[in-house]
Amino acid sequence: MNLNERNYKVYNKIQIIGNLGADPEIKQTGAGTNYALLSVATNRVVKGEKETEWHKCVVWDDKIADILAKYTKKGSRVLLEGRLTYRKWQTESGEERIKAEIHLDRFNSEMKLMDSKSDGVPMSAPTEQPKPMADIGEIIDDDIPL
Repeated sequence: MNLNERNYKVYNKIQIIGNLGADPEIKQTGAGTNYALLSVATNRVVKGEKETEWHKCVVWDDKIADILAKYTKKGSRVLLEGRLTYRKWQTESGEERIKAEIHLDRFNSEMKLMDSKSDGVPMSAPTEQPKPMADIGEIIDDDIPL
């Protein structure tokens, strides 16, 4: 398909894996549905030094917010997939500010808990959780024919 045609989709999706910087902050909308505010840290190594980047996430999906409230805490590792959005506002001095946020809407969003069972997060809880990863030794022993 030629990209100059007008029938192609425009797509906004972001995925991060990181650790919660604080316990999820659960709030309620005026209609009484839960939503969550998260601060998520991701790391990368640049020239041998670790850099931490902080991401503000707003979870509008009440089911995901309830799972976060029940099964996560500060330090929990999560995979979040949503859309990147920008919030604009003006300071009291009239200066315009822009902040990037990751929003997990009710549709087209995903959350997976990445902590293992030994970290205190039950892996048999809601369906949004991944299965525990096998140890690399188990994979090598079981999957490679001799």
